[in-house]
Amino acid sequence: MSKKISIIIIIVILLITSLSGFLSSKLSFDYDFEHFFPKNDADLEYFLKFREVYENDNDYILIALVKNGGIFNKNFLEKAKRFTDDLKKLDHIEKVTSPTHLKQPIFNSFGFIEVPLLHIDDSSQYKNDKLKIKKSKEYNKTLFSEDLQSLCIVIHNTPIITKKASDELLGNIETLIHKYNFDDIHYAGKIRGQKTYLTKMKNELVIFLSFSVLIVIILLWISFRSIFGIIVPILTVLIAIIWTLGVMQFFGKNLDIMTTLLPTILFVVGISDAIHIISKYFEELRNGKNKKDAIQIAFKEVGLATLLTSLTTAAGFITLTMINIQPIKEFGLYTALGVILAFVIAISFLPALLSLIKEPKIVQKNRTPELWRKALSKIFLFIIQHPKRILLFYTSIFIAALIGLSQLDINYHLLEDLSEKNPLQQDFRFFENQYSGIRPFEMTIQVKEGNHSIFDYEIVKEMGKVDDYLNTTYGTGFIFSPITVIKSINKAMHGGNNDYYIIPKTREKYNKMIKKLKHPSLKKMLKRIIRKDNKECRFTGKMDDIGSKKANELNIQFQSYFNKKINTNLIQYKMTGTALLVDKNNEFLAINMITGLSIAFLLIAVIVGFLFKSIKMALISLVPNFIPLTIIGGIMGFLGHSINMSTSIIFTIAFGIAVDDTIHFLSKFKFEQKSKKSFFFALRRTYLSTGKAIILTTLILCGGFLSLIFSDFKSTYLIGLYISTTLLIAVTTDLFLLPVLLMLFKRRL
Repeated sequence: MSKKISIIIIIVILLITSLSGFLSSKLSFDYDFEHFFPKNDADLEYFLKFREVYENDNDYILIALVKNGGIFNKNFLEKAKRFTDDLKKLDHIEKVTSPTHLKQPIFNSFGFIEVPLLHIDDSSQYKNDKLKIKKSKEYNKTLFSEDLQSLCIVIHNTPIITKKASDELLGNIETLIHKYNFDDIHYAGKIRGQKTYLTKMKNELVIFLSFSVLIVIILLWISFRSIFGIIVPILTVLIAIIWTLGVMQFFGKNLDIMTTLLPTILFVVGISDAIHIISKYFEELRNGKNKKDAIQIAFKEVGLATLLTSLTTAAGFITLTMINIQPIKEFGLYTALGVILAFVIAISFLPALLSLIKEPKIVQKNRTPELWRKALSKIFLFIIQHPKRILLFYTSIFIAALIGLSQLDINYHLLEDLSEKNPLQQDFRFFENQYSGIRPFEMTIQVKEGNHSIFDYEIVKEMGKVDDYLNTTYGTGFIFSPITVIKSINKAMHGGNNDYYIIPKTREKYNKMIKKLKHPSLKKMLKRIIRKDNKECRFTGKMDDIGSKKANELNIQFQSYFNKKINTNLIQYKMTGTALLVDKNNEFLAINMITGLSIAFLLIAVIVGFLFKSIKMALISLVPNFIPLTIIGGIMGFLGHSINMSTSIIFTIAFGIAVDDTIHFLSKFKFEQKSKKSFFFALRRTYLSTGKAIILTTLILCGGFLSLIFSDFKSTYLIGLYISTTLLIAVTTDLFLLPVLLMLFKRRL
């Protein structure tokens, strides 16, 4: 490459980098878990129509105010009332439900009256209020904790609130929380979860990339003992990252919980291209070649293998675009693009840079290459002498892994990403222990065609059975439905007696009671849960974060109960809500993981088969990479880790990266065979020259991915841990099993 061309290439790359840097500086962070819902899905379409009729099921904030010794303390209740009044004044709030302001309806001979639930100004009535609350089914573990050490305020914020408005609202709520000196306070909701995730995403993006750079610098110094060998590979991959982020911004893509990992993954994956080229370049300089010849040999011998590994790694990521979930699709697309850009920059920027700068000083007396050669020679000799032992070992490990793999479950919890020490997770647990949980429950009941109304007595009785089942068996609390309203009216008609919080036992009593629904305050309440034509209603509630596996089991049991015990000629039901969609996504992703892996296997088999013009060689290349994935699946099964939205992508990513070592090995083996050398001589030459490079790149990859284990997000931690482990197992398998497979099929290759 001439000096003029080299200068032009570098100037063009620097100009593009400057533009990309400007664009990437404008990237913002986005966390909206609704983006994870699959597109063109029937359940999603139903939910979108559902919230048009009723409301969004996660536009709320729960705030629990704690009083040690019990809430029936005048100072505490007065302060809680003032706190509620201040909440109502905040922007972006539509409704605040607080025990301090709640009134019970009473129908008597004088008409309709409302009695305060808590007589805050009259402490002489606290004893009666306490007794009344303890006996009431509608308030226990909903607005009051079971031990009456706290009360809960429910805030409904503006529907589908914007990021800017939610941050403003959360900031104002937290300002109020700090203003009032309660013994303790717990709060949870979408806007807090969103803020928590975004803050951590921003912090971890910088931390992970910094950790990765530091680890890579250390490993590069150990390997090359040269400043040149550190700066050039890092500079190359940083340019690729900047280009990729610039492209993301150009197409309007923000950083989310998935793409936050992109810079770190690109850094550790993309740097392997530069390392293989620089490593070969240094090797040729040590062998006495001049700079020009060393550059040509490095790109001639390593260039094709680097192209193939870039294609296979990109193929692993590109299969994620086949998953019909936008953040994962975009993560796969932009990471695959980044891998290709890293190759393009390595293959253009590196030779141009190497041509222009002064030849680096190579320590000729460095004993490191000789130590590598001796160690790899001993390992190769062991492999030649004990192929059967190696095959038996991997067969045994594979069988054990299959046993562990059979124990893998598909399961996901809403806040499983956060550690138990995280304040949001602790507040989440508080609401599970003291109240009805915070996982939304949503279901609709429709009147079958030909029947009249939700309020027909026969239909109400059937819905009453559903309500009882949800409370006693399904595990739903804080239920609000037409049955809740009917029971409350019946109780109100009997002076607030808790014994009458039931559906009237006769049609006559029911018909008398149902007339009360015409009261304006009740009609307004019913708008949230009944469609205008009275043909459909909503059952909404809260429950513990039981996980997608348990939720699916409960839904199957409920369906069985409904079909056996409910008159299906009168009503039918439909489960819906964000929690249901998240659960469905989890199962959807796990199933798509198998499809994605199959496609990745096929793509890589085609690439290797095309390279060697041999189907058998393509199959051989897959074995050392299929085994590590099986082993990791087995480890996950034995450790009780589930397949979910996070861990399902580990296999696809790890396979796309791990196969690079196999391709480098086989590519070098093919190159050596072209020189008409004997099979074993070509294999030994391949082992000694490629062994060091694939070990080095694997250590760097593992070091980069291991930085992710410091994440507060469980999913990020597991991605870092399991991909690093997979890569270590994969390189070990390439070094021990791959040569044995080549020897086994040497006559047929």
